[in-house]
Amino acid sequence: MAQSHARVVGGELAGRRLRSPANGTRPATAIIRSAIFDRPEIGNLVEGARVLDLYAGAGYLGIEALSRGAASVDFVERNGPACAVIRRNLDELGLTDLARVHRLPVERCFSRIPLDPDLIFIDPPYRVDARPVIETFAERADLAAGTLAIWRRLTRASGGVSPPPERIGTLVRVDQRRYGDGAIDTYRAEAQS
Repeated sequence: MAQSHARVVGGELAGRRLRSPANGTRPATAIIRSAIFDRPEIGNLVEGARVLDLYAGAGYLGIEALSRGAASVDFVERNGPACAVIRRNLDELGLTDLARVHRLPVERCFSRIPLDPDLIFIDPPYRVDARPVIETFAERADLAAGTLAIWRRLTRASGGVSPPPERIGTLVRVDQRRYGDGAIDTYRAEAQS
């Protein structure tokens, strides 16, 4: 059963309710979503952007992007109840025409999603190391210079995965911020040679 307790933080749909799965997913809080989207480099990029929300959970990051003017979002999530909640949120917010929900493991999504996004959210369960997925994506994708990838993770000091590298393929880390026991690493794609 989905619960309703969160709200869209900014954009056209600010204040609208969001449902979340009752199965223990870890949706990005309003504080985390504000911390991400209020940064100028992200706020300026999201308008008209093609977005990927990997390990989407309840889909809050992708929905926030749509509220702030993203052209489209592809949500990738393996959990069936979470996908149902994403679809219900999209329907209730009138966003179904701007989104696709892919129910499958992120590790198997590369043949089904666009590989030329403008903005990528990578928000795995805290104990999952997303680095291999990011490496595969960076290798296969056609990332334009300036594409941003936002990776939310548990810090190693809190029992999280190994610290992320400075570079993953054409993706170069340009920012790292701590929030409680987690961190948000921002990568920017460089021009491919």
